[in-house]
Amino acid sequence: MNIHNTILHGDLQEEVYMKLPPGFQVSIPGKVCKLKKSLYGLKQAPQCWFAKLLAALKGYGFRQSYSYYSLFSMNNGNVHLSVLMYVYDLIVTGNDSVVI
Repeated sequence: MNIHNTILHGDLQEEVYMKLPPGFQVSIPGKVCKLKKSLYGLKQAPQCWFAKLLAALKGYGFRQSYSYYSLFSMNNGNVHLSVLMYVYDLIVTGNDSVVI
């Protein structure tokens, strides 16, 4: 599974400002934008995306691997699921196609 707009889902934990985009008209020069979400090319974007994914998977009952931090597993009775993250791609596998 490829998440095309992952960068747009990351919530920034610190204050980040950017210059206004070209063509944006303002009455007072020198204004900047305070970002609420991450943008493509922002150095914090991958960490923001990973934090958002981590919180969501843990909310569903997944546990993060200690030996490979991008691997998440969930065991619920006879159902076993694994999610492996690589950059913006996810591999989802398990033994129950309905739950997957």
